[in-house]
Amino acid sequence: MNSGHSRFIDVNGTSLHYLEWGEEANPPLILLHGGSAHAHWWDHIAPSLARTFRVLAFDLRGHGDSSWITPPAYEIQDYVADLEAVIATLQLDSPSLLGHSLGGFIALSYATAHAPTLGALIIVDIGPQLRQSRYMRLLRTLPPPIYQDEMDLHNRFRLLPADTQATADLLRHIAHHSVQPGEDGNLHLKGDRAAMIRQPCDLTPLLPTIVCPTFFLRGQNSKNLSQEKLGQIVQVCPQAHGVEIPGAGHHIFLDQPFVFLDIVTNFLHEKEIVTTADAQRGQGAGQKKRYKN
Repeated sequence: MNSGHSRFIDVNGTSLHYLEWGEEANPPLILLHGGSAHAHWWDHIAPSLARTFRVLAFDLRGHGDSSWITPPAYEIQDYVADLEAVIATLQLDSPSLLGHSLGGFIALSYATAHAPTLGALIIVDIGPQLRQSRYMRLLRTLPPPIYQDEMDLHNRFRLLPADTQATADLLRHIAHHSVQPGEDGNLHLKGDRAAMIRQPCDLTPLLPTIVCPTFFLRGQNSKNLSQEKLGQIVQVCPQAHGVEIPGAGHHIFLDQPFVFLDIVTNFLHEKEIVTTADAQRGQGAGQKKRYKN
C-alpha cells in the first residue's frame, strides 16, 4: 500500500504528523481518522482520491506519530483548534473534510463555524451527539496490550469495535503502523490512552449552520448511527444527504472500500450521491440524487 509522504507540522505547541498524496495544486482533501486509530488507516484508498485531490491524512494529537499532550488535552475543541491551525498554516483554500467516527465529529464541529469556507463535508458513521462511553473509560484504566513481535501483533490486534470485513492484509497493515518498539524489545501501541475519553458534546442545535454540501454515511450493520438518526440529521442540514452502505459495519471504508470510494469520489466531483440501490450494486455512474437546496 502507498503510505504517501510522511510530514510533520507544529501547531498550538503540538507536533502533528500527517501523510500526503497528490499534487499540491489539486483541491485539498483532509482525512481525519477515528479514535484510537491513525493516518495509515487511509493508505488503501488515499492514492485513488489523490488522482484529483491533494490528500492530507492527519494523526490526531495523541494518536499515531503525533505528540502526546501533558497534561492531557483531548477535548473536541482541542482537535478543532488543531484543524483550524493546520488549514491556516498550510494555506489550504476551500478544503474538503472527510472524517470517520471521532474524526467525523471533529469535522462536523469544525463545519459548524466554518461551513462557508469548505468545499465539501463527508461524515462517516457518527452523528451530532458525542456521549461518554463506560467501556472506553474502563479501557483507559487498563494496561495497554504489549506484543512480543509482528506475529503476536497480527494474531491479537483488534479494531475498536472489533467487527469488520476488512481483508487480512489491510488489518496487518493497520496493525503494523499502530505500534512502535519499546526499550523492552516488545511492540507497544503508539496512542495515548488518555485520548480515549472526552466530555460529551451535542452539535444538534448547530446542524442548520452547516451550509456546505454535506454527505453522511452509515454502515448497514453499524450500532453507532441508526438509520432513523441518519434520516433526522439529513432533514436538518441544509445541503445534506445520507447513504447506508450494505455489508459494512462501523469501519465502512475498511469493510467496503470499493463501494466507499465510488460514492465518495462521485460526491466530491459532482456534489451528488448515488442511491442506496447503486451502492448495493457497487455502481457510481447510475441513477443519482441531487442535494436539496
